[in-house]
Amino acid sequence: MRHRSKPYPGLFAGLAAASILGACSGGLGTGAGGAASPTRLAERSADAGDFQTAATLYQQAFDQNPDSVEALVGLGRAYAGLGQFSRAEQALNEANRRRPRDPDVLLELARTQLGAGAPQAALANLDTALARRPKDIRLLTAKGIALDRLSRHTEAQVAYRAGLQRDPTDFALLSNLGLSLGLSGQPDEGIGILQELVRDPAATANTRGNLALVLGLAGREKEAQSVLSADLSGAEVRNNLAYYRELRGMLAKGKPIGSFESAPSRTRPAGQVMPAAAPIIAPTPDATLISEAPAAPATTGVASAATTEVASAATTTAGTDGFVAASGGVADPAPIVTSSSAGPQ
Repeated sequence: MRHRSKPYPGLFAGLAAASILGACSGGLGTGAGGAASPTRLAERSADAGDFQTAATLYQQAFDQNPDSVEALVGLGRAYAGLGQFSRAEQALNEANRRRPRDPDVLLELARTQLGAGAPQAALANLDTALARRPKDIRLLTAKGIALDRLSRHTEAQVAYRAGLQRDPTDFALLSNLGLSLGLSGQPDEGIGILQELVRDPAATANTRGNLALVLGLAGREKEAQSVLSADLSGAEVRNNLAYYRELRGMLAKGKPIGSFESAPSRTRPAGQVMPAAAPIIAPTPDATLISEAPAAPATTGVASAATTEVASAATTTAGTDGFVAASGGVADPAPIVTSSSAGPQ
């Protein structure tokens, strides 16, 4: 049986990528009699990918405490998970107004902007956050994704490598770096990184999609076909290979490959990995954003990106492995092209 990752609404679209939302955070209190509070229940719903219920519960938490920045951030994350980026940004902008320059709030706002296809705005917020927390791996991962989407691949790779100095084995950083190298015309190094990652237990279809994409950019179509065949039908594999040829043609003409919105094909590649949602009150496990790649069009399938994969290897949403939606992070890892309609990660 073939597994198909759900696409994340946007980074490239990843991004989301991815893919996309990671672990949710907020107040961890309980109500009377030990019953879970709306915030705790909202976290659980978001962790399970039920963003509609999460949004309802975060709204209840906000109604109970209109001064809660955590509830606003939760609302932003939930609406982003539903692909309602304008609504998400309204909540997160208000959170940012109430708690200016908070790196965790700015990270969530930037992830939403990546999902909405606004990498320049996301980059500005990430730089502000990094001024206060320059070694934060989640911020560095998201910055790399934003730069990749702007076709500033060399700078993106500097951000990923800065994060790898902190954690040399971070799955999302490595996946996004591998994809970024391929997109910038350095496929051999990218292939080496991604070939190791696909053997990792944390690897997903997005991770394999990122490897196939970079193999395709190097003209190694038989190998790309073999990788894709693990997750896709014959027709879907052919669609991906045709897309890789289009991207190769762009590179040969010196055209940058960034957000993929300018790409000639109706399909998009796998995506980048996004870092897990930042905890605001209490730390939570990183989730894989398959966010590996940007959200894929109607012909695309996997998570974000390029879908985004979560930094610190978990599964993200909004999302993502790939460009920037791989598992863990380049801003939305890109989904693998399939025949199914794409949705938010």
